[in-house]
Amino acid sequence: MFLHILWNFLIGYVVIQVEGLSLEKFINLTVVNNIYLWGIRRQSYAILTAKVNIRDFRQLRHISRKIRCRIRIVDKKGLPFILYRYRNRKMLAVGMVLFLIIIFGLSSFVWTVEVEGVESVNQQKLLSELYELGVRPGVPKASIDTLYIENQLVIRISGLSWASLEIRGSKAILRVKESVPPPALVKKDKPSNIVAAKDGIIESMIVLDGQAVVKEGQTVKKGQLLVSGAIDHPDTNGVRYVYSMARIMARTWYEEKVVLSLKEPYRFRTGRKAEVRYIGWERLKIPYYKEEVPFFEYDLIVENDGIFIKEIYHEVEIRYWDRDIQKAKKKLEEMADQTVKNSIPPGAKIVDKKLKYDMIESDKIIAVIYIEALEDIAMQQSMVN
Repeated sequence: MFLHILWNFLIGYVVIQVEGLSLEKFINLTVVNNIYLWGIRRQSYAILTAKVNIRDFRQLRHISRKIRCRIRIVDKKGLPFILYRYRNRKMLAVGMVLFLIIIFGLSSFVWTVEVEGVESVNQQKLLSELYELGVRPGVPKASIDTLYIENQLVIRISGLSWASLEIRGSKAILRVKESVPPPALVKKDKPSNIVAAKDGIIESMIVLDGQAVVKEGQTVKKGQLLVSGAIDHPDTNGVRYVYSMARIMARTWYEEKVVLSLKEPYRFRTGRKAEVRYIGWERLKIPYYKEEVPFFEYDLIVENDGIFIKEIYHEVEIRYWDRDIQKAKKKLEEMADQTVKNSIPPGAKIVDKKLKYDMIESDKIIAVIYIEALEDIAMQQSMVN
């Protein structure tokens, strides 16, 4: 996309306005004749505006005559028009050309290296391996063999199962997937029972070994015996002891409470923002587009795409929750959901959720969230013979 914009800027382009009753046919004919239009906007039923480079613009004459539409130039943009405008100021024009050449040259190098998907693997070790394989700020993009580097990373770092290296603009992005360690070996030489890890109502049971002592639909308490490792069957002589194995899904319940002070301030984005754009690096950057930042309070978001850096200033107001009770309730719901996510075990499925609000002396709101979940409550318990 950047190269397309740069190319059209170098050769020059015009903003045109097309008037006629066959605008769809006009667009279709430009496609047939390999004339590229972009930034197309429909102003009305009979008027549209678009951008086209000056080479393709000359080919629009026969199309306009064929469908009897009127085409006029609204604006002229690009390097040729700028040079003509400043034809008597040659040094300025030369400086601009050199600046564009430098930008184009810098875009052929990698200036930023990022790693995504890291959890347990040492990120610094990953970056060191990348540097050793030739992926570092300042190297030409053409010198990077992504497939070779991906394979080498998986071979060299034992904690990785997959790696993908993408060169996007002037940024190298490494995405990794860490390998899942094998489950711990279970010693089945000692007999065991299965008991309930928590209170619940049994939804389904799959008993692989052992003798079930409860049924589906039955309410059980925490610690209650669910599957016995002592099998006493009429067809066998005596009692046989086994290591019980089962998957017992049950409906369980959780109750969590969160509190929000209505006197607590929060930052509210008004929707107004200002941008400052730079070219260069974090330590050496030159602004080429700058809007005034008239805000006293703001949130700063920085977007870094290689040598192009964008700072977005979002205006914020300091507000208090008591001005908007509905917004406070929404915040409480988000807090309650996060609390529940931290409370329920991995693999549990939420099947029902209810939220109840209560206010204390007009300065606090309490949200109580009730969760019904479906989870495996089977827990091993050693038997004593």
